[in-house]
Amino acid sequence: MANPLKALNEHFLYNHKVASALQQLLHPSDRRLISIWFDKLLEMNKSVEEMIIRSDYMWFILLMMQSRKIREPFTRLPPTNMQPLKKFVPLHIYEEVLIANEPNMVYISPKKSEESLKSKEKTVSVATSYESFNY
Repeated sequence: MANPLKALNEHFLYNHKVASALQQLLHPSDRRLISIWFDKLLEMNKSVEEMIIRSDYMWFILLMMQSRKIREPFTRLPPTNMQPLKKFVPLHIYEEVLIANEPNMVYISPKKSEESLKSKEKTVSVATSYESFNY
């Protein structure tokens, strides 16, 4: 069984790397501010609670950055004591970010998933038989 703390940390670090790449697309002043947020989040590794909070923040910042627009409250310096994301981000901002990312979301219904899997199996089968031909 995987270590949940290790998985949580790896998830955070992965999102941090992706967000750091997207950070380069931001306006320089936004880029500096987000760097300060990243530094603050990287420090939050003293307890499981801190790690969960930082992971939620990083996920949200990553979503926000995909639209290349920094929204409040990330337009100002991070607070000293970080509270859970749902207590920090106003509901209308949370909804705005989720709606802005709607086209990027992937929804898989069980039926479509099965059809996709069958299609991939046929493609692999055809490719395998095609490769067996000698020219």
